[in-house]
Amino acid sequence: MNTNSKRIVCLNLQALPAYLPIVTQTVASSAGVFGLGKADCLSLELAVEEIFQYLCNSACPGNELKIECLDGIYYTQATFRFSASGMNLRGLNIAPSVTFNYEGECDLSEMGLLLASRSVDHLHVTIEKGNLVSLSVVKEKTYPRISDDLPLPETSGEIRLETPDPERLKQFCLLVGNHYSEQERPSFFDHPGKVVDMVAGGDYQCLVAMNPRKAVVGGILYFSRTEKIVQCYGPYFFQTDQGTDTGAALLDACLSRIARGRALGLLSISGLPHGLEANFEPLGDLNHYRDDVTPIKRSLFYRHLHEDPGGEVWSHAGLLEYLERAYERLVLARDIRIIRDMSETRAGYSLFAADVNRERSEVTLRPLLPGADFSANVERHIRFLSEERFRNLFFELDLGVPWHAELIPVIIARGFKPEIVLPFAGQSDLVVFQYHDAAES
Repeated sequence: MNTNSKRIVCLNLQALPAYLPIVTQTVASSAGVFGLGKADCLSLELAVEEIFQYLCNSACPGNELKIECLDGIYYTQATFRFSASGMNLRGLNIAPSVTFNYEGECDLSEMGLLLASRSVDHLHVTIEKGNLVSLSVVKEKTYPRISDDLPLPETSGEIRLETPDPERLKQFCLLVGNHYSEQERPSFFDHPGKVVDMVAGGDYQCLVAMNPRKAVVGGILYFSRTEKIVQCYGPYFFQTDQGTDTGAALLDACLSRIARGRALGLLSISGLPHGLEANFEPLGDLNHYRDDVTPIKRSLFYRHLHEDPGGEVWSHAGLLEYLERAYERLVLARDIRIIRDMSETRAGYSLFAADVNRERSEVTLRPLLPGADFSANVERHIRFLSEERFRNLFFELDLGVPWHAELIPVIIARGFKPEIVLPFAGQSDLVVFQYHDAAES
C-alpha cells in the first residue's frame, strides 16, 4: 500500500476540557478501525487524554487545535498541531519543571508528556514552519513473536533479486532471526507479520535474493531516514558459500534504486558483513544497555552516494579536536566555525524534543528552542528519564544550527560523550552523544 493511501481522521476544535470525551472517543474508534487491538487502543487513548488535558490546562488553553489520527498499517499515530505564537513552550519538554505543594507532593499537571509517554511506543515533538507545534504519539500493533527454525537454503545456481511477496518476506524475516544475533538485526525481525505491514505501508522497502528453486537466500531492508539519508538493515545472507557475492548483489541493487532519488548517503546502524565493510566508512559504535545484561554494541557505517558538496559547521572549542579527526577520517570537507561567548544576554526557557522508544528503553533528545536554562534543563531530563528506567539516552546536535553548539559543553559536563557524526542528517551534519552514568564508567 502506498503511503499516500493511508487513512487519516481529522478533528478540528478548541483546546477546552469539555471536548475531552470527543477527542478520546474519536482516537479510540479510529484506532480500532485501523486494526489496533483493545489493549493497544486503551494505551493510546490514555496518552491522548493526558496530552489533551495538558494542552487545555497549560500549553494552549482555548486555542484552535487540529488532531490527526493516522493509520500507519503497523501503528496508529495521533498528532496534535497548534500555533505556538506568543506562548511559553517550556512545558512541552518531556521533563518539565515540576512544582511541589506544601506536603511535598508533585504537581502532575506539569508532567503531561512524561505521563503520556508511559503508555505509547514513541512520542515526538517538532516545531514546523509558521511556528506550528506538532506533538505526536505512536502506538504500534502487537504482533506475535515467531521463531520457527528454517533450514538453510541450497546455495547452488544463479540467484535472482526481486521485491518479495508477503510469504517470502516472512521467510526472509525468519531466516534473519535464526541466523543473526541481536546486535546484527533490529527486534522487529522477530515479528514477521509486523515487517510485512511495515513494507505494505510504504515506510520500508525490501529486496530478496532467491535461488533457482525460489527459496530466499538473502535480503536487505531499507527506508528513508531523512530526505538526505537512507538507512538499511543488512544485507543478510544465509548461504554457507557464495554469501558475500549475494550480499554484494543485494547492496548494489539497493544502491541503484536509491541513487535515483535525492539521498546523499546510505547509513547502516546494525553492522555489515565483513566482506562488505570496505565499501563503507565506519562511523563508530553505540552501546545499547539492557537491565542486568551485557550491553549490545552497534557499529554504524556510512557510504557516500554523491560527491561531497562541502559546507560549514558550527561547534564549541571543546569539540573541535573530535570533529577534525572525524572529518579527516570520513574525507568530508567542512569549515568548522567556533562559537564565542561574548557575555550576550540569554533569556527564556529552552525546549528539547524527545523521541521516546519504549521497546528499546531509549530516548533521543534534540534541541528545538534556545534559552537561558540549558544546564538545568539537561539535568532535569537526565533525572526524570533515569527515574523512568530509560537505559539509553542520546542527544543529537545539528552542526548546521549555530546555537546548538552552545549545548556542547553543557551536555559533556553532564555525562554525554560524542560518539558518532552523521553526515547530512540535519541542516548539516549531526553529532550523536550518548549518556554514560558515572556508575558505568
